[in-house]
Amino acid sequence: MTTTSPTTSTAGLGTGTFSPSADPSMANALGKDDFLKLLMAQLQFQDPMNPLQDHEFVAQLAQFSSLEQQMQSNQKLGELQLAQLSSGNAQLAGFIGQDIVARGNQLSIEGGEPQPISIDLPAQAASVRVTVRDADGKVVSSFDAGNQPAGNRSIPWTGRDASGQPLPDGEYTVEISAVDPSGRPLDASTLVRGRVTGLSFEKGFAELVVGDRTIAPADIVSVQQPTAAPTSSGANTTSG
Repeated sequence: MTTTSPTTSTAGLGTGTFSPSADPSMANALGKDDFLKLLMAQLQFQDPMNPLQDHEFVAQLAQFSSLEQQMQSNQKLGELQLAQLSSGNAQLAGFIGQDIVARGNQLSIEGGEPQPISIDLPAQAASVRVTVRDADGKVVSSFDAGNQPAGNRSIPWTGRDASGQPLPDGEYTVEISAVDPSGRPLDASTLVRGRVTGLSFEKGFAELVVGDRTIAPADIVSVQQPTAAPTSSGANTTSG
């Protein structure tokens, strides 16, 4: 007896030509409709002398069911992510017009007027060293602020270099180091103060606009109702 093997060509499966997806970006992805077409084609062109076994058919149906559930879960997760993003952006909009304190080490000189430097010490400091660098990372000013009590303190800065010459307008960074009366280092990190004037999405996520800078929401330390008009730069530097 001569057995004729079934053709394996898929040029015209079923009643139409099989296409994984009409979207070119999804050309390599199989959806549930594609899975069903493949399953029907397998049943149509199976070897009559070696038909698909029941357990194999059930296993493929289970795979299809799992695929459909996964696709639905991914869709729901995407919708939930969009909802959370929209809600988060709406909450951030409430910061506009508020004065915030956030982690950061920026400092500005505008119109020849340097911003004051504030520090927040966890304990009394016998010595506080302040170092100011320009945009290129070069040290332009370094001085000892002397003995400082615990808490938030404002340290005046003249905006001049080591030779006493006024520094040009621009952006600077501040570093501070402090030791207690026993000579042990104290933990003090710089912060930025300012009034939020808007939101920025230039980096693909929301950031608060404070003066000429953007601040990540995760860096916010505290928020206060505005008590006075903001400075011309819109942001000050402090430490905490």
